Order: sequence, then C-alpha cells, then structure tokens
Amino acid sequence: MSEPTNRAVPFMAAFNDIESFLRTALDAKKSDSFNWMVSKAEKKNIVTPAQANDLKEFASLRNAISHGEWQDFRPIAEPLAETVAEIERIRDQLLDPPLAVDVLGHQDVITFSPDDDIHEPLRVIRDTGISQFPVYDGRQCIGVLTTNTIARWLAEDLAEDDTISAKPVGEILSHNEPKDHAIFMPRTATAVEVIHALTSPGNERTLPRLVIITEHGNPNQQPLCVVTASNLPALFDAA
Repeated sequence: MSEPTNRAVPFMAAFNDIESFLRTALDAKKSDSFNWMVSKAEKKNIVTPAQANDLKEFASLRNAISHGEWQDFRPIAEPLAETVAEIERIRDQLLDPPLAVDVLGHQDVITFSPDDDIHEPLRVIRDTGISQFPVYDGRQCIGVLTTNTIARWLAEDLAEDDTISAKPVGEILSHNEPKDHAIFMPRTATAVEVIHALTSPGNERTLPRLVIITEHGNPNQQPLCVVTASNLPALFDAA
C-alpha cells in the first residue's frame, strides 16, 4: 500500500505555478524575490490585496518547507489541507481568471437616448429599482443618467403644483456631477480588473458610477454588461 502524498507536494507545485506565472506576467528577473513580485503584481492589479497577503504568508511557509528538516526525502513540515486548497484556488484564479461578464451573467442592459422623455426612465426606476442608465446617441454613449442626477433636476424643476415638465433625457444630463461617469472595459475584463476600476478614483479623484463592458471597451459599441457598486460583492467572491 503506497504512502499518502505529503501535502507539501501539491502545495509546492501550486506555489511554483504561481511564481512562474508572476515572473512571466511581470517580465521579472530571476533575482527578483517572490514577495517583490507579489507587491508589484498587486500594484498592477494582477492580484487583489487579499491574494497578495495570502501569497506572502505562503512564501514564508514555502521557505519553512524548503529549508526545514527532511526525512526519507519528505519534508517534516506539512501544510494544512485548507492551506493547500487555498493556494490551489489562488493558482487557478491567476492562471484562468474569471471574467466579469461570466461572474455577473447575462444582462438586458436598459439604455436611453437623449431625446427620450424623462418620464420613461422614471417608470423604469419605479418598476425595476435600477438607478443608473447609459445614455446613447445612436451608437455613441454620451453620458450616464442616475437617480442623483434626476433628483438634482427635480429640485429645480418641480412646480408649485408638484408636477414635473416633460423634459428630454439629454437636458437632464446637464445636472450630472463629475462622479456621474462611466468607465468602458472590454469583454475580456477580469473580475479583478473591474473591481479596481470601480474602486480607484480617477483624475478628478472621484469614483465612477459604473463600468460599461462592450466588445472591445469602446463607447461607440453597445453595452454587454453594466457593473455598479452593487455588483462588487459577487466580483470579490469570484476574484
């Protein structure tokens, strides 16, 4: 009867796969340390902060296994089964990262044109609870209509008799704030990349309202998926 495989074997195999992946992704030198590569990969959004923390802990365990005592060609130090499962999970995520569109699934993206009456998005908000919509003039996205934008417009437009005028969506967009904007990303955008886009302030130090995923990440392409802050938990779970 053969002896069970020491858990250090699959742990080291997964660790070596990750190290090789990072070295290739970063075009790193042989002299560059694993922890340096992990920090660099985190800055480049190749790994998440949580993955980076785990990988640095795994590096310490790798050193303990590599430099510790061995008996009969087997290391005495043996990782826990949960540790092996976690490093293999990270290995699989890095080598075959989940795409945001796959994580979130099919969407019937609701868009409006600048000529649409504002009552149309108001009805959609009432019926669906969706609060942010890309606005397309033909094939070109020209802005994002949000409930905050509508609220700012309503504050100015609401008449004494509590009625609102039939204004076009394009006119309402003039009440947007700098943060009422979208970032465009391609179909191939990973969950980690979309998380970074939604949580990293842009040039104006504001977070985008949403990420619009199109075939090639161009604003003149129809949206395949709209990602907002409400989708972050699902993306974090998959990343």
